[in-house]
Amino acid sequence: MLEVHDLSFSYDDETIVLDRVSFILKKGCIHALLGVNGSGKTTLFDCLSGLLKSDVTLDQNVLQNKLLYIKDDMHFYKNLTGREFVDLIFSLKKKRLDVHQFNTLLETLKMAHKKDDRLSSYSLGTKQKLVLIIGFLMDYDYILMDEPFAAIDFISVDVITQFLKNLKEDGKTIVVSTHQIDIAQEMADDILFLNDGHVHQIPNQFKTPNDLKNYIRVTV
Repeated sequence: MLEVHDLSFSYDDETIVLDRVSFILKKGCIHALLGVNGSGKTTLFDCLSGLLKSDVTLDQNVLQNKLLYIKDDMHFYKNLTGREFVDLIFSLKKKRLDVHQFNTLLETLKMAHKKDDRLSSYSLGTKQKLVLIIGFLMDYDYILMDEPFAAIDFISVDVITQFLKNLKEDGKTIVVSTHQIDIAQEMADDILFLNDGHVHQIPNQFKTPNDLKNYIRVTV
C-alpha cells in the first residue's frame, strides 16, 4: 500500500495544479484516475514517479525498483526490434530475461508476430503492451499508465484490460488515467477523480458508466 498525503504542486506562484492531494493506493487494486483535460492527471503521475519535484517524496527504493511509469509519449530506440529492446532493458538492469515467460506474455497480449519488427513500426498501443510485458517480467509493484486507451482499437482495449486484471490478481497496484468512463467503471476498484486541484477517492460500486458519471456531476 502506498499512501500519499498533502501533495501540492504548482508550476508558478500563480497556478496551483495540485492542492494538498491525499489518497491511498491499495495493494492488488486497479485505480482509475479521472479528470477533465488540464486537471493535472499527468502532473500527478510526474510527481509520483519523481519526474517532477513536489513537496511529497516517495522512498527511492519504490521509485527505482518498484514503480513503472508508462507515459503517453514514450520514447524508444526506433531501430531496435521489440525483442532487442527488451534484451537491452534487462541488460541495463542487470537482470536475466525469462524467455519462456516473455514468449507467453507476447502470446497473451497478441503481439508475438511483432517481436522481431522494428519499434519504428509499432503503434502506440503496441509500445504500451511491450512496456507492460517488461513491467510484469521485472515484477514492479506499482504501475502508472497515462491514457493507455486513447489511441488503440477496442480489441486491444479488451486485451490490455484483461492483462491489468491479471496483474491485479498477482497483487500489483495499478493506476490508469483515462477519459473513458465506461472503461473506468468496468475495470477499476476505485475512482480517483481529480478536480480543482483535489483528488476525491470513490469506491467503484457503480453498476453502469452513467451511474458513475451522474455521481461525479452531482457529488464532486
